Amino acid sequence: MSAENTNDNSTMKNALVFGATGAVGKALLKDLLKNGSYAKVVAAGRRKVELDDTIPQDKLVQTTLDFDNLEASRESFRNVDDVYCCLGTTRKTAGSAENFRKIDQEYVVESAKIVAEENPIKTNTTTTNGTTGPKSPVHFLYCSSAGANKDSWFLYPQSKGQTEERISQAGFDKVSIFRPGALEVVEPRPEFRPAESMIGLFTKLNHACNLHMAISVSNVGRAMHLAATSPSSLPANVKYSANETSGSKVSIITNKDMDGMAL
Repeated sequence: MSAENTNDNSTMKNALVFGATGAVGKALLKDLLKNGSYAKVVAAGRRKVELDDTIPQDKLVQTTLDFDNLEASRESFRNVDDVYCCLGTTRKTAGSAENFRKIDQEYVVESAKIVAEENPIKTNTTTTNGTTGPKSPVHFLYCSSAGANKDSWFLYPQSKGQTEERISQAGFDKVSIFRPGALEVVEPRPEFRPAESMIGLFTKLNHACNLHMAISVSNVGRAMHLAATSPSSLPANVKYSANETSGSKVSIITNKDMDGMAL
């Protein structure tokens, strides 16, 4: 289902996108600007996104952030309804495991916490088990990775899994977690990624046999957009369940789910 053919409920809402200069983030941003109906789309990151003239930019607001001093950017996080987070890196790019966790997890979680604080819910609610309900009406949509597991022995899936858990406890009304497989990029990345360079060898087999091992960044971006603005596009198997700590409604959207949504 394409975004153009949905009954988009984002009219008069504002969207915030973290990581819009990355492969998934840029594809998502393009889809929001071309096919969405947000009143405003804020792209917040370490540098501005370069878009060509074929992408409508009248609703785009670009703001640069210092992720080591997010307190200075609180104003940019206010009055948003749907927040898309595509922040991420690799250990090689980060230079060390410590820097990887800082960028891949801490920047994401700290951004999420400030978004929740700057967009508080007007009236607190209580869940059925007696815990306090969500603190923020924001729908937070996070691009994670297939295999994410907070208990993994490996750095990358462990960090993604821990980030998922911490976002789920940040107090948002709704949290959608996307777990794409190997990414088929549209534009060359600034750094070489060996795993992605091999995708072309099995992409045809992957699609022909419905293996759902790889997915285009465009399909990930579109699925994230649809999950926020057209919930009926979600497969029937995708369910939102309340987090025991925060009361947030949390769901996991797999590679297969995303592929089906973007058809």
